[in-house]
This record gives sequence, C-alpha cells and structure tokens, in this order.
Amino acid sequence: MPPSFAHQITKYNPADRDERGHYNGAEDTVSDHGPDEAAYLEAIAAFAQESGIDQLEIREPEVTGFVNFGLEAPVDGHGLAGPFPPDLTGYYDGAKVSVPVAQELVRAMLRDQGAWCRLEQQDTVHVGWDQYVYVGSDQPCEAAVARTRELGLFAEPITASPYAADLEEPKVTQAADEDFWERVRAELSSPQTLLLEETYLRNATRWHRLTERTTSTLSAPRSAHARS
Repeated sequence: MPPSFAHQITKYNPADRDERGHYNGAEDTVSDHGPDEAAYLEAIAAFAQESGIDQLEIREPEVTGFVNFGLEAPVDGHGLAGPFPPDLTGYYDGAKVSVPVAQELVRAMLRDQGAWCRLEQQDTVHVGWDQYVYVGSDQPCEAAVARTRELGLFAEPITASPYAADLEEPKVTQAADEDFWERVRAELSSPQTLLLEETYLRNATRWHRLTERTTSTLSAPRSAHARS
C-alpha cells in the first residue's frame, strides 16, 4: 500500500518549469556537496520526525556495475564508506537503519557515487536523477513541508513516487529458500563440485564452493544461482 501523501522535493523553483514541467532554470543537476545537499538531508529528517519514524528499511540495494552512468565519478566504497564497513556489511535488502544512516545513504545517492536503494517503512524516501527526491508518508507532514521551504527547497505534492516498487516491472530472481537448498543438497549427493554464484547486491556477486558442510552456513534467503 503506497503512502497516503507524497511530495517531490527539489532545489528547482516550479516557476522555472515549462508547460511540460521541464526545469529551465539555472540550478545545476549535480550535488553541491554543501548547503543544498545539507538542506535535502534536513528535510528528510523533518518528514521522518513528523511521521514518527526513527528507522527506515533498505530495499533493493545496488552498487556501481562495470558501467557507470552517474554524473559524478564513482568512488571507492560506492559512497558508503562512512556508514558501512568496506565489505558493506549491513547494506542488504531488508536491513533497518536509523534516520542518520538513511541521511548518509541519501547523501551518497545525491552525489551519484554508485550506491542506490529505496528507503521505506511507513515513510518512503526515493532518490531519482538530477537531485529529485520523493518522500511519502501516511501523514500530511505540513510542518515538514514548511520546514523544507524554509531550507530553500521546494516540496510539491504528487500522487506517488515514480520509484515506487509497485510501479516497476517485476524482477525475476531465484530466492535461496528451503526448496532451493533441497535441490542443492540433492546435487551434492552425487560426486561433483558445485559453485554457487550469490547476488548479494544488484551489480555485485560472490562465489562459494559448496559441500554438504558449507550449505548449512549459507541457508539464509538470498538471490543466487547454482552452477556445477
């Protein structure tokens, strides 16, 4: 169920849009790494506070693949070096993070440094191209809207975020559930070696050599393929 209220938050003055809604003003489409960026992060915190949210859930996380289409050059750690360790422990689908960590994730996405995810709970925070941020809530968040405007940003009401999961084409993945592991165990009963390719983040994989002993340590649900 999508949030009852949604807002598009930008640094772009609606007065500088043409009849099709395209922005024609002078604002740059990359992060300033400064006061504008800080304003976005403070606005997100204001919406979370008014909605009574102290945690958000990471959904469908990804990192830069072989090809980077971002406007800024990719950096080591995909922009996640602050809130997460080098192996990105804690950055996975379904992980719950505090609002300050969510703000750091938004910072990395605003800078287009390689990481992207949806942030969802009762609230939603989605970062799109060109410094567009979409916030959803089951509350009208009038005070947060007013605070966003005080910060020099524009909070425009919209029907729904264009990055809402239910508006996208379903992605076909194979979850490593109990049925999957039963098939793996059946394969291991014959004399062969199995290699498991695990997609732990979109655009990131790792390999495991499987034995009957190691399958028990890899039994948490994941997206993966088995190759023998």
